[in-house]
Amino acid sequence: MPNTTAPLVVVAGANGRLGRLIVASLLTQPGVRVRALVRRPAEAADLRSDRVELHTFDLSTATDAELGAATAGAFAVVSTLQGGPDVIIDGQLKLMAAAKAAGARRFIPSDYSYNMFTLPPGVNINTDWRRAFAERASAARSADFEVVHVLQGIFIDRLVMGFLGVLDAERRVIRYWGDGQTLIDWTTWEDTAAFTAAAALDERPVPERLFVSGDRRSLLDFAEAWSAVYGPLTVERLGSLDELKAETARRLATSPQDMYAWLPLMYAQGVFGGEALLGPSEAGRYPELRPLTVAEAIARGVV
Repeated sequence: MPNTTAPLVVVAGANGRLGRLIVASLLTQPGVRVRALVRRPAEAADLRSDRVELHTFDLSTATDAELGAATAGAFAVVSTLQGGPDVIIDGQLKLMAAAKAAGARRFIPSDYSYNMFTLPPGVNINTDWRRAFAERASAARSADFEVVHVLQGIFIDRLVMGFLGVLDAERRVIRYWGDGQTLIDWTTWEDTAAFTAAAALDERPVPERLFVSGDRRSLLDFAEAWSAVYGPLTVERLGSLDELKAETARRLATSPQDMYAWLPLMYAQGVFGGEALLGPSEAGRYPELRPLTVAEAIARGVV
């Protein structure tokens, strides 16, 4: 069960979409206090309350003293930070070390994705960075300090699916690579935040890999559920998985500086390749939380 002694949870990147949702989920627990680490407090002024402290913090320039001040007194430190390897690997290692030095129970890095531990190296550069962090962070684990990777699949979200190039809601088109039958783990932003908050507050040992998923359905299953609410979709097959791999390599070679040309395809390889499905769900640890299925999320207008 969650800690009941008014713990302090530090949330890095608290002004982002997931960061704000995690803060909101933490505040559903009586007495919990939050230190929201933000680069520009004026843009996050609405987060401040009697239980939320805004703390100016920039990981890229933070000194050891600033890292110590940011994590002082924390029961847990949660990161939602995004960026390149300087943030995902080097920066989060510094933040994790500060959390451990401050006596925190656990550190939750900014993963929130499909199973990065089973996806082969070289498929997705972002996944490679997160796996590199995990490998280096494992040495910090001890009986008193945990590093917990929250992995939920992909977000049930129009923008995310648009980024992947699979859903054009305006034109009512859904696209896929492969045969469209590959199973995919799906979870809403809100449910991911709720499970992350529960894991942050848990007084019990938490697994290093915390798998939570609202649903496991293929993209064609998603299309059927979406069509039941919004009307028929045009379904387009973009090519085989081999063609997806080749197209990713071609775009990377021709436009290496334009990550939006090739990064979505790297994620698509992880989604449609079937190699990044989550392990056994840990959702039962928190029976008070029931994540939405794909059909429920669509019916509620989440996507």
